[in-house]
Amino acid sequence: MSRKFKVVPVMYAASGNVYTMKLQNTEALAGLLSDGWSVMRTDVLPGLGGKGECEVGPHTCYEPSFPPTIVYILEKEAE
Repeated sequence: MSRKFKVVPVMYAASGNVYTMKLQNTEALAGLLSDGWSVMRTDVLPGLGGKGECEVGPHTCYEPSFPPTIVYILEKEAE
């Protein structure tokens, strides 16, 4: 029996303007979980933590810091 794997990152991204952040990719994760995929592992990629600078649109920002990205590794039995 073989297995299939998918990697799904869930992160915040600028939405509309540089001061509005929206959680991205949650619909894809929910759809895969509803389709029989299960979470095998999660990892976290660190955010900026307010210690670095980033370019968002025409502005450079330091605060608020970007939160970390959560990476879900999903698995499913191959059909």
